[in-house]
Parts: sequence; structure tokens; C-alpha cells
Amino acid sequence: MADLQVFKDKFSTRMGKLLSKGKATKEMIRIKGEIDTCEGVVNRSYIAIGRKFYEMYAEGGYNPEFDKQMTDIKNARNAIKELEEQLADIKASEE
Repeated sequence: MADLQVFKDKFSTRMGKLLSKGKATKEMIRIKGEIDTCEGVVNRSYIAIGRKFYEMYAEGGYNPEFDKQMTDIKNARNAIKELEEQLADIKASEE
């Protein structure tokens, strides 16, 4: 009978630890989700700042440190415009 009580005690202790770990894991997942949400807000804000900066200084007047990025954006926007025109041409030819 004493063996049964020892088994029950060990079982209860182990189950308690497992349940505690499960609750901790669930809380960690919740917190990590909140961190991801906050990081998303930060990243979207960075993008908005960058877009506004580009629009304000596209014609120059910015720090030369940004030359490459400004040129990359300008080239990409031109490529997008050309590709959109190609799509429009394809759509027009299908009609």
C-alpha cells in the first residue's frame, strides 16, 4: 500500500510540473505573439517614414549617404511603371 501512495505522490508531482510547464509555455507563446505584433507596428512605421522621406527628397536635397537607396527606389518605380504598361497592353490586346 505504501508503494501505491509513493506512486501517487510521484505521479501527482510530475503532472503538476507538466501542467505548470504547459501554462508557462502558453504564456510565453502569448507574449511572443504580442512582441511580433509590436515589431510589426515598428516595421510598418519605418516603411511609412522611409516612403515619406523618399517623397520629400526624391528630387535631391538629402544626405548623399542615401544615394544608393534613392536610386534603387527610383529604378524600381520606373520598372513597376513599365511592367504595369505591359500588363495594360496585354489586357488591351485580349479584348
